Amino acid sequence: MRKLILAAAGLASLISANLAATAEPLQDGARYFQRADYPRALASWRPLAVQGNPVAQNNLGIMYLDGKGVPQNTSEAVRYLSLSAAAGSSLGQNNLGGLYRDGKGVPRDYARASQWFSASAAQGNSAGMYNLGLMYEMGQGIKAEPFHAYMWYALAADVGNMPNAAAHRDALWRRMTPAAQTQARQLAVACKRNAYRGCR
Repeated sequence: MRKLILAAAGLASLISANLAATAEPLQDGARYFQRADYPRALASWRPLAVQGNPVAQNNLGIMYLDGKGVPQNTSEAVRYLSLSAAAGSSLGQNNLGGLYRDGKGVPRDYARASQWFSASAAQGNSAGMYNLGLMYEMGQGIKAEPFHAYMWYALAADVGNMPNAAAHRDALWRRMTPAAQTQARQLAVACKRNAYRGCR
């Protein structure tokens, strides 16, 4: 039993060291990207993306999508965002959902877009929450449902600095009856209490 505990402690130390080793290049890449030094951002992120880091894969996907530091290549953007999303990155899930919603690099597919936005929102990603709210409000890929649209807008406004989410939440609120307002508010409270899981 002691050997298993020591092995687990050693594994935890190794994982912690690996996380620290990847955090610095991720942060360096973000600083370079913000300064529009795209070649250095690419040099920071590409090795991590190739090694399977989902945040770096998302970032590289965005670079290919926008043609920043690399030739614009939608196929490569889809590839890296798909890897990021499949690995569980809420950023990658939200961004891949956006590609499916807009039909950019992939056939437009509102149902798949809403699935990726839902996966992102379930992890507390405010952009994923906002985009899922839009899907519910517009009835794209899922049944139009004002209660759930309001809920996701309200959560997105609470979690992140999302002025559009607050504006959509408030506009939807004004169109609801008092009973619908109560129900929508209760949904938002319950979803937040359940850490955004099972809220769909």
